[in-house]
Amino acid sequence: MTSSNGSKKWIMNAFAMSSPGHVAAGLWRHPENRSQQYNDIDYWIDLAKILEEGKFHGLFIADMLGIYDVYKGPENIDPVLPGAAQFPISDPLLERSRR
Repeated sequence: MTSSNGSKKWIMNAFAMSSPGHVAAGLWRHPENRSQQYNDIDYWIDLAKILEEGKFHGLFIADMLGIYDVYKGPENIDPVLPGAAQFPISDPLLERSRR
């Protein structure tokens, strides 16, 4: 994508992951965090409005079908649970709108 003066335009996409935290462990404790409202359509509407105001082009929602259990052996969830890191929180079959 190129602008009229020949310079390239940025394409900005946001990233959301279906877990309490992605690579920033503990961010779920930030006072302005609302990710616990993932099952409320108003949370997603508000996020869309913020992204639109910021001129973002899209939102990628990464799903998680299960825990990352490769540390200390398969099916070992003990290292994951205390930090709630990359642990799936949403049901991919959850209805999209509750209104």
